Amino acid sequence: MRPHRLVLLLFLLPAAPVSANLDVHPMRVHVEAGRSTSIRVHAQSPRTQYVKATIKRVIAPATGAEHEVDEPAGDAAAAVVTPAMFALAGGGSRLVRVIALSPVSEETAFRVYFEGVRGDPGEAPTDAPDTASATIGVSLVWGVLVNLLPADGRAAMQLVDGHLHNRGTLRLGIRRIEHCAASACTTHDIERSVYPGAALALPFQPEPGARLRVDYRLSRDGYREHQQILLP
Repeated sequence: MRPHRLVLLLFLLPAAPVSANLDVHPMRVHVEAGRSTSIRVHAQSPRTQYVKATIKRVIAPATGAEHEVDEPAGDAAAAVVTPAMFALAGGGSRLVRVIALSPVSEETAFRVYFEGVRGDPGEAPTDAPDTASATIGVSLVWGVLVNLLPADGRAAMQLVDGHLHNRGTLRLGIRRIEHCAASACTTHDIERSVYPGAALALPFQPEPGARLRVDYRLSRDGYREHQQILLP
């Protein structure tokens, strides 16, 4: 999976190999109410480096209006990442925890960013120019999607005017929709997330009297698929 953002440092040397400093796994996790989950950060560099972790709240996720805001610190935070800054030995790895602090009423999306920073945060940065045989410097900022789940989440959906509305409190990972009218059935691959309160415009117009079978996944169930039958 590709990192959410890519920053290319502009001191490229011709014919030099390219290397990323970090690798992060997994790229998507969920957190149950009042619990925590872990993300492992791997060093791809032989040198010790310092890594900064920041958390953002995703507003209107999986829509054209999606954007991010800073998650407030202290008691107002729904989730935190710890440690927020750490040293990563060359070739080593570190587990970082995402902790759900405050309960949410519906599934809420966050993104945790991991970025390599130069030097010890307590020291002034130093300049260490590369030699002609050094690797090209590529700084990757990895964004891990984190879904915070409500304590008593429920999945519910409704079909209204050609739109599939999420009426529950959990994200619906829509996989496909089968549209059956009379004796003919057509399957439409969707692959879209619909968060609570959002709606998905269907790529077809449901016929009167048709039957729709919606195949979807939930964050808490991994790759397990669920089904629901809807009547227009």
